[in-house]
Amino acid sequence: MQLNIKKIRCSGSRTEWFYLIPIGDTHIGNIGFDETKLRKLVKWIAEKKNVFWIGMGDYCECINYTDKRFDPQQVPEWLRSKLDNMISSQVAKFVEILEPIKDRCIGLHEGNHDRKIRIKNQYDVVYEIWRAFGIPKIPLLKDAAITRLRFESRADGAAGSYSFDIFSTHGNVGGRLGGGKLNRLEQIIGFFDADIYLMAHSHIKLTESKMLLYADNKMNLKYKKKVLAVTGCFLNGYTQGHTSYVEKMMLPPTCTGVVKIMINPRKGDIHISE
Repeated sequence: MQLNIKKIRCSGSRTEWFYLIPIGDTHIGNIGFDETKLRKLVKWIAEKKNVFWIGMGDYCECINYTDKRFDPQQVPEWLRSKLDNMISSQVAKFVEILEPIKDRCIGLHEGNHDRKIRIKNQYDVVYEIWRAFGIPKIPLLKDAAITRLRFESRADGAAGSYSFDIFSTHGNVGGRLGGGKLNRLEQIIGFFDADIYLMAHSHIKLTESKMLLYADNKMNLKYKKKVLAVTGCFLNGYTQGHTSYVEKMMLPPTCTGVVKIMINPRKGDIHISE
């Protein structure tokens, strides 16, 4: 379990909003990878103020030709001449695409594809991405983490801080229907106290907001908002002219893209959307 604090300067204005974008399950190296959509997202983040992102794992396909899951039909044209350096080529492409926003990263999780190539081939994809970014302060979040976003301001000449906790994990929830994924996140609320809960792996986008009631120190009834998300992907399960694991298993088509979390430090407010 990894614990981290990310300090962020803010104005303290009630109209100031920040964005948090989970990016994961890109699966670069699979022919279904939606490169155009990922590049558009990177451009949006780079051009917009107050946006940060968290890496949710499975950045690369990480299936080489010695792996029993390997299918040459799922290898894109640009990678077919690089089979001897397949995984490092995928890492290089991920780093090249995310380079413009590497300084906005608040942490990098490991996914199950990343983990398998690390254990089987002693090649740590997440570490290599981290090293290529060249920003040592980006934390390696491993399997699960709590990250505290601490917004610090000096509004009206007075110092102030506002904190929001994120529980994040790549996850391992199976099942074909979305209800099981959200049920898992609702279970996690009982294990870890946070404001934002993020889980990847399932290649779908699902969001939910929940309200909890509590009594403050003066015995006033208060509401506390929590937001939950299964964070999406950039892998099209069905591509014209090619087969895939999704097609073989008759899994539902994926809805590519990300979820967006909006945070207003001064108001203590959070919103989530697809």
